[in-house]
Amino acid sequence: MSKFLSDKTKDFIFKASAVLILIAAVVYMFNQTAASYTMIIGVAGFALTTFFSPYPGKSIRGKRLYNIQIFGIVFMVMSTYFMFVGQNAWIVLMLIAAILTLYASVLLPKVYQKELDDEENKKP
Repeated sequence: MSKFLSDKTKDFIFKASAVLILIAAVVYMFNQTAASYTMIIGVAGFALTTFFSPYPGKSIRGKRLYNIQIFGIVFMVMSTYFMFVGQNAWIVLMLIAAILTLYASVLLPKVYQKELDDEENKKP
């Protein structure tokens, strides 16, 4: 997938999926079925773009943050299942997923940039 899609396309899918997840959370109050299907589409797009955009660096911290993102996606999938079957536990799981994803997405670019700067400083 990463060979066929440009970074712009991946970025668009990622952002559209995030918006669909937010819409599903709001729509759940009015129509649980529609919200469940919207959440499935949003989480699927979010997961695909994350899985096909692995951490490009070599640092242990960056790889750990990428794995935290993967755990966030696992919580999103579990949250989607609970939303689909009508249990309110989906709210807690989605909150955990949001915190993990936010934490990783804020720190990953900083760690990668630091790794690039360190490699550049090592060159004579």
